Amino acid sequence: MRRIIRWASWPLRIVLLGGAAALVVWKVDMEAVRAALHPQSWAFIVAAIAANTASVVFKGLAWKGVVDGLPAIRARTRLRDLVSPLFVGFLFNTVLAARLGEFVKVLLARRRLAARGENVGNTMLLGSVVVENLVSTIAWVAVVVTVGLFLPLSRSVWITTLIVGFGCLAIVLVALFRSPGKHMPPWMSTGPLWVRATRAFARLWGAVRESHIGLRNPRQFAAVALPSIASWGAQLVGIYCALRAFGLDVAGWSGAGLLLVTVTVAQIFPVLPGNVGVFQAAVVVPLTHTFPVSSATALAFALGLQATEVVVGVAIGFVFLTIEGISFRQLRAEAEAESQSTARTADTLAGS
Repeated sequence: MRRIIRWASWPLRIVLLGGAAALVVWKVDMEAVRAALHPQSWAFIVAAIAANTASVVFKGLAWKGVVDGLPAIRARTRLRDLVSPLFVGFLFNTVLAARLGEFVKVLLARRRLAARGENVGNTMLLGSVVVENLVSTIAWVAVVVTVGLFLPLSRSVWITTLIVGFGCLAIVLVALFRSPGKHMPPWMSTGPLWVRATRAFARLWGAVRESHIGLRNPRQFAAVALPSIASWGAQLVGIYCALRAFGLDVAGWSGAGLLLVTVTVAQIFPVLPGNVGVFQAAVVVPLTHTFPVSSATALAFALGLQATEVVVGVAIGFVFLTIEGISFRQLRAEAEAESQSTARTADTLAGS
C-alpha cells in the first residue's frame, strides 16, 4: 500500500513542477535569466561551496556530540565515522524526494561503529539523528528571531518558526527531565487522540530519550549546541558569498539572513528531488519584495545558489559513497527496507 501511494504521488509532483515551470516562463524574461546566470566572481562561488561544506562538517560535529553521549558508546567516536555517512545522506536527500538519506546515514554510521566494536542499533542511531535535528532546529529558531529583529519577516514565517520551535523545545525538555525508567511522558500517553500515535512511536521515543541522557551534562550539551549554531552560521556565510558572486551586493548580510530563513522554511517538506521549484520561490519572492532586484536576476541567483548546495550534496556525497565501497542502488535498497521495517513496526504497535 505504501509503495502504491509513493508511486501515485509522482504524477502530482510532476504536475506541480510543470505548473511552476510554466508560470516562470510566462512571468519571467528567460533571456534576462540566461544573461544573469553567469557569476561575476568564481572566487565567491568557491567560497560559497566551501562554506556549505563546512556547514555539513559542523552538523557532523553536532551529531558526534549526541552519539558520544549514548549509553551504549564505550569510547568517543571519530568525526570521520559520522561525517562520511552524513555526506552520503545528503546525497540521497538531494537526488530523492523522500528523506531516505536519514536512514542511509544511520545504516552507514552503524556499519562504521560496528567495525570499531561499538554495537549500536539502528533505532538508537535514528534517535540520535532526531535529537541532533531537534537541537539544530532550536538553534535555527534563535537565528530567525535574530534576523526578525532587523528585517520584516512574513506572518507565515513567524507562525511556522514559533510552532516548530516550541514543539522541538518541548520534546527536548521532556526528554531531558524524564526519569530513566519511563520511555513515554504521561501527558503524551493520555486521551483517545494520543493513544494510537504514542504507541506507534513508543520505540523511537525511547531511542530519542536515551539520546538525550548525555545532554544533561552541560559540556556534552555544548558539544551539540555550539556546532549546530556554527552550522547555521556557515550556511549564512555561504548565501552571502553566493550573493556577492552574482553581484547582488545590494542584499548584503541582511539579504543572506532573510534567505536563510525562507529557504529553510521551504525545505521542511520536500516535494521534489532537491525541492526544485519551491527552493526557487523561497529565494525569488523575498529578494524581489525586499530589495531592488528583478525577477530574472533573482531567479538566476536562485539557480546558482541551489547549484552551490547541490555540489556539496551530490559531488562530495558521491566521493564519500565511493569511499564507503557500496553502490547507490544497493544502499538505497537497504535504506528502503529499513524504512519499511520501521513503518511496519509502527503499524504493528498502533494496531496492537
